[in-house]
Amino acid sequence: MDEDLSETLQNIKTIAGVENVILIQKDGLPVASAGVWFSKEEVFAVASSTCAIFGVARLIHSDFKYLLMESETSKIFLASLPNDPDYFLAVTTAPRVNLAALFIEMKDNLSRVSFLLRQRTDRHLPPLRSYTADETQRVLSGFSVAERGNPSYTTTRAVISLDRSQALTLRTILRQVHDSVSDVESVFLALNGGVRVSLDGFTNDRLAAMSFALYDASERVVKTLRNSSLENVLCETGRVRHFIYSVPNGVFSLWVDRNSQKLGLIRLLLKHYIEETRRVLASAPITRPTIPEDLKELLLSDSSEGLIVARRGA
Repeated sequence: MDEDLSETLQNIKTIAGVENVILIQKDGLPVASAGVWFSKEEVFAVASSTCAIFGVARLIHSDFKYLLMESETSKIFLASLPNDPDYFLAVTTAPRVNLAALFIEMKDNLSRVSFLLRQRTDRHLPPLRSYTADETQRVLSGFSVAERGNPSYTTTRAVISLDRSQALTLRTILRQVHDSVSDVESVFLALNGGVRVSLDGFTNDRLAAMSFALYDASERVVKTLRNSSLENVLCETGRVRHFIYSVPNGVFSLWVDRNSQKLGLIRLLLKHYIEETRRVLASAPITRPTIPEDLKELLLSDSSEGLIVARRGA
């Protein structure tokens, strides 16, 4: 089976622009690979990084098929296997790979990989790893390297403030996107902190927070693997296409029926609106949130006595 898997992955590698292909278990363990890697460490780095993206995508879209992360220097493509949620493929490519050829070639090869895994999975592949609560805690504690002294906590995300004119302008842009793209299910801006700006006004909801989290996790992977800035994410399911673009202090998110318009046309239409959105948000003032010292002490206390609620004197 190892030879058959390697041959199938090599078929994907022969697509012009494809650099590396890795078959990965959902827990981040690489099973097989084909490409131009120089060491096993690089394979494990890609596997462990992309499994986090795969998990977030599956959490948002239960019928997730593939996810494409694009930057100036490369593209990273994650593909779910048909009827097999325990494995996925990670493909890294050159920045100008032919996406149409990649999608067409991937379709048959994904089915082939899934078939090979169903044939002999129990006897030839390592079991998926699992951890008890205590084991998980020991793993997490291993990341604490400070032996003495008080830890320092900082905030890395800014809070953006929009005036009435800017908010109305953003809603106008969202309305134009809604009217120019067919079969839009949802279009909104998810600003830092998960605040949603949509045609329905300002709301806080799970969809905005998860869209922001998916982009944020993808951005960290691209920076780790390619030392590059992520430009956009495309996630496709059996029913919808989910576009996420970077904007100042947030992300632009569009959900559209996957059969409504051609992918290339939608991306072309979005280019102008994304630029306008970035212009408006770039002019908005931002602030860095701070946590009062007494509240920080309460939240970060090691005391096992529980929380004590107190009222300040007048």
